[in-house]
Amino acid sequence: MNEKNYGYLKNQVKFMGFGEGMDKELGEMIQSQQPAFKLEHQIKFGQDDVSSTLHFQKSKESEMYFFNSFEMGVKQAKAEDVLKQTYYIGKENNLTLKEHYNMIDGRAVFKEFNKLEQVGEGENVKFKATDETYKAWTQLNFKQTDENGNFLPRKLFGFDLEKTLAKYPIKDLEDNYDKSRLIASLEKGNVQKATLIADGKDQKVLIAANPIDKSIKFYDSNMQRLDVKQIVVQKQELSEGQAQGETNNIQKENKKENQKQGAGEENKQNKTERKRQSMKVS
Repeated sequence: MNEKNYGYLKNQVKFMGFGEGMDKELGEMIQSQQPAFKLEHQIKFGQDDVSSTLHFQKSKESEMYFFNSFEMGVKQAKAEDVLKQTYYIGKENNLTLKEHYNMIDGRAVFKEFNKLEQVGEGENVKFKATDETYKAWTQLNFKQTDENGNFLPRKLFGFDLEKTLAKYPIKDLEDNYDKSRLIASLEKGNVQKATLIADGKDQKVLIAANPIDKSIKFYDSNMQRLDVKQIVVQKQELSEGQAQGETNNIQKENKKENQKQGAGEENKQNKTERKRQSMKVS
């Protein structure tokens, strides 16, 4: 068995989120030297059952195997049908198992992607990753599929997660460490626990990023949507700022008026003094 190839695939499978439970079977399949093989993986995220079939294929030019793709099926707790999606593996732009699940569950993932360039023509056309990168949210479009029935991904731009979070009374934003953890989790497409400050009291909620509407989704512990209004503090601060500005303007006007009056009094005194002096001279 090619130990180097086995070690590479083992780490690839592990860091994509499938764990180490298939290591032994992976080694046995590589040792069997079959042209292609597949491995099965099951996991539960919350109340959803997630099953994946990982596909490996042997190179036509060597004994090296490659992890080409995996099919994911998600059986949601209250749904009758299983949502299915095939994901293809490359050297770049790969998401983790959990991130792929989050996308099938309807959420978006924020990532840095390598720009792709077209190589070849016709049936031989391929897309090769370049060194140029960009950051974007990616989300599945459940209204559009390709010829194989896979939901088409779409890139979303212009959503500032940190600024959007700041519009809501979220207690976790008060501590920099908690804030960074919250943002990192939401960028992975997770539904994240958070604490709202409502009427001076803490309220435990679940939140998710919603870049398509440039907003945040709020849920209770049963994943029922909550209507959370943006904090009024901003408007109050704005009003206070305007009031302060008006106060400053009034103070400036008063100062100008006082200066004007002072100058008038000074001129009047000067005229009186000059008149007095002229009377002395005459």
